This record gives sequence, C-alpha cells and structure tokens, in this order.
Amino acid sequence: MLSRGTRPATPSVYVVTWRWSAAKVVGFATAVAAAGSCSAGGATGASLADGVLALLRDSPSAGGRRTEGDDPFEVWICHVPADATASIYGGLPLRLPLTPAAVTAVVAASVPAYFDALSHGKYRPVFTAGGEVTIGRDDQPQACVDAAIAGAGPAAEAVLVVADAEHGADQAGGFGTGGQPCPPAAPCAVGSTRRAAYVGASDFHPDWGDRPPMDLVEHEIGHTLGWVHSGTDDAGNYRSGLDVMSNSAAARAADPLRRDAPGTLAVNLYLAGWLPAGDVAVAFGTADVTLAPSLGDEGTRLVVFEGHDGELYSVELFANVGLDDHLLQSGVGVHRIEIVNGSITRIEPVLGDPPEGALMLPGAQIWITNEWSVTVRDGWQVRIVDETTLPI
Repeated sequence: MLSRGTRPATPSVYVVTWRWSAAKVVGFATAVAAAGSCSAGGATGASLADGVLALLRDSPSAGGRRTEGDDPFEVWICHVPADATASIYGGLPLRLPLTPAAVTAVVAASVPAYFDALSHGKYRPVFTAGGEVTIGRDDQPQACVDAAIAGAGPAAEAVLVVADAEHGADQAGGFGTGGQPCPPAAPCAVGSTRRAAYVGASDFHPDWGDRPPMDLVEHEIGHTLGWVHSGTDDAGNYRSGLDVMSNSAAARAADPLRRDAPGTLAVNLYLAGWLPAGDVAVAFGTADVTLAPSLGDEGTRLVVFEGHDGELYSVELFANVGLDDHLLQSGVGVHRIEIVNGSITRIEPVLGDPPEGALMLPGAQIWITNEWSVTVRDGWQVRIVDETTLPI
C-alpha cells in the first residue's frame, strides 16, 4: 500500500464507452466515496440511520409519500398562440391537434411500466385526462402549468402539461418540479403542492408513429419526485448516459427502437424509498465491498462516503442489462453529490471529461486529491481506502 500523499504516476484506469461515443478519464478533483456489506470494519449499513442519507430522506430532495403506490397525474394540453413571443417556442409555426385523452393514452402505454420496473413495483404514475388551456401571446410556459393546476380535480396529485407547440432546437424540452412537500395529512392534492411536469410537442409529432419516445416525460416526472440533474456541463448540457436525470435520450441514441430512458442513480432510488437502507452502506477507513447492480433488487447497491471536502460521494455498479442495456459494458461509477441546506442540488460523475459517465472495469484504480484510492477488483469487489488514516 502506498503511503499517505503518494500517488502512482500512471493510475490504471479503464472506462466504458457507449456505442455512439467514447469516454475518457482525466483529472480527479475533490474526494470520492464507497463501501458496502464489507470486511473488517470498513463499511456499515448500521450507521445509516444517524447519517447524512437518513437526513436526506427527510429533506425536500426526497419523494416522500409521493413515490409509493399509485401517483395520480392529470394530463393537460396547453394551446400556444401562433404569434407567441416566448423564446422557448422559437417562432416555430407548427401546432399539433393534441387532446388530453389522446396524450393520456400515449403516455399511459409505457411510462407507468418504466417506473414500475425502476421501482421494483413500489411506484406507478397513473394518468387521467384533464383539460385544455390557452395562454396569451406573451405568456411563458409556466402560465400553462399554473392554469392546469388551477383547473385540476381534487384527486390529482400532479399535472403533466403538454404544449401543442414545439420548442426551439436550442431550448430545453421541458421542466418539472416537486413543488412543496405533501401536507402532514392526506390528501396531497396538486393545488397544495404544485407538483408539475411540462413538455413541448416535439415527442408527440406524428412522424414518431404510434410509439413516440417517452424519455423526456420520464425525466420531467423524475423532477416531480424531487430528483435533480446529474452529469451536466457548465452550459447546462446533459452529458451522462447513466441517468434519466441527465441525457434521457442516451438509450435511444444507442438503439433507435428504444423509447424509454435509462435507469437512474442509486441515490435517487434510495431517496424514493425503492432501495432499502439495508442495501446501502457507508464507507470509512478501509473498506472492501462487493457491489450488486444498482438497478437490481438485492445486495449492496449503493455505497456512500462523506469526503474531506464535506460533500457526499457514491459508488455503484451499472450493469448493461434492462433499462441500462444501452451501455457497452458493465462498470463501476462514482458520483459527487452536492448538498446545500440539507437538500441535493447537483450530482456530477467523478470520472470523465466532459462527464460522459465513464465507468471503471476490474483492474482500474483511481486516486482523488491524494486522499482516497478506489480500486475495482474481479467480481465487482471495490476497495476504498482513506489514505489519510494510514501511517505515514
């Protein structure tokens, strides 16, 4: 073992690339994390109840009761004037003849199944047709959302608003919000929480046929569950294919027949209550952990550690099966999780420049700021060492 502060001149680093692009590993800033059901005092799941993850479960970052069971969404159509001035619509002339019933049928055909698979049957959005609103010439898309919330029925706990206008090519495809926490007692009506997802018309264009892509809708619904973006560059572009909350079209880019997004990060699964605390471990000192696939249904699927910079770091195994079958190979990913005022505000891959979501294969080792070393071994065993705890 190298002594503290000594870094190998050439770390042995392997990365996974996707079929459409290559990823690389370069500079490692700040610290990294890991752990699991592991060896000699290196990691533990028992301390989780008193740790930062338990606090996050009680924060606005977490989905709370809205991620368990059926989640009723009303689907609304927003009619955008032909002379709309909002830049998001880019002056595009097309207006699609969308109806709440037709859009509800399309969304309900695949989105509930996606979340059912992601949550292992714990969560399922349920879509019913709402109504239609028309905004003013100078209104922004938020006006669509406000009108839909005002018109939603008492049983709706969120709204999905679809505009009949496309967005400009340089504009965001939509947005979503978890709104306010649910009241202490039921119901959790959208009029109280203002949970909403909004998308433009592009993914409902007739050119898609009867199977339009739903990855953007799934991304925005992720926001209604309290999930934040991951893997964005300084311009806000989504660069990671590891998470529905980053490049949600990554799976479709690898396989044009795919219509759903990739899976999501294990920390989101934990916050939603879909990954039990018993399958999460916290690393400290030296830990040897055997990882199970993060989208699987058993085993240690998330390992976390609080770095010396005060941020939280995660380690998980991405298996190229199921929702992540767009990945060329399986591999271990490491993410830095920024927490402000008790809530997650940003998640970034530690590997990759730009953050294409590079993954480590067996035999790879990385060092982060000369404080932590992370080594991947055969059988997806990961050794995490806090080098500052070792004798000099």
